[in-house]
Amino acid sequence: MRSRRRSISRFPALLAPLAMAGALACGPSEEVQRQLAELQAVSAEKDSLLVQVAENARLMSEISAEVARVQTASQAGAQEVGASPDPASVRENIAGITRRIEESEARLAESQKRIQTLSRENRTQATKLAELGKTIEDFQATIANQRLTIEALNSQVGELQQQNVQLVTQNTDLSTRVEDMTVRDHAVYYVIGTKDELLEKGIIEEEGGSRVLFVFGKKGKTLVPGRNLDMSMFNTIDRTITTDIPMPVPEKAYTIVTRQDVSALSTPPDEKGRFMGEIRIADPDRFWASSKVLIVVQS
Repeated sequence: MRSRRRSISRFPALLAPLAMAGALACGPSEEVQRQLAELQAVSAEKDSLLVQVAENARLMSEISAEVARVQTASQAGAQEVGASPDPASVRENIAGITRRIEESEARLAESQKRIQTLSRENRTQATKLAELGKTIEDFQATIANQRLTIEALNSQVGELQQQNVQLVTQNTDLSTRVEDMTVRDHAVYYVIGTKDELLEKGIIEEEGGSRVLFVFGKKGKTLVPGRNLDMSMFNTIDRTITTDIPMPVPEKAYTIVTRQDVSALSTPPDEKGRFMGEIRIADPDRFWASSKVLIVVQS
């Protein structure tokens, strides 16, 4: 009887190892497996974030180089086409990297929440989770610094855009002034009319001459340009464009009163200084060199 009792009392001692072996044979519980899978996912997320943060840094380095090139071009006073990027395209690149940083921040916040949850549920992986948490914090600090860099780049690009606007305005003003100066330099003026018409308008005057007995007026008077010419009575032309000036009445003879170099005409006037049909200028620079005003009188 005693021996039978001893045998029965040994059963619990024998069943405990068997129960442990059975538990080990069944493997980790579903909850442990879930936590391990979650831990692996967070670790993989950390690696992905590391790549993204490094890519952000590379892109910002490229953007900084672009900003430097734009600054150099602006300081030079002119930007050659294709020589350096436009500030607007740089700002677009900055907007793109800003969106990437915002995505990184969102992913970091999500990873941090998951790590905090796992830390409460899984004490056995506390060291690993602490390392991941520290990595996430380091990433957050890096992202914060990248945000500061982005703000600085945006500020620089804003200044560059303002400088470019001023430069464009200055160049436009300069181009306008140069164009106006060119127009004024090329502008010449002419008027054609009969002697009486031009005398009446004060465009020409008579000078010199001597009185002859029994002859009214003076003989040998010379026609000269008036002293106070009203330029509104003249036609304005560009001497580099207009080289032919037709006469109102082609069959009539005309004489040039002003001091143009008639040897610069394609067809010089006759021995009395008269010509018919039109004034055809062969060498505009030489013809207009002495006077930008041309007065032609119908003989």
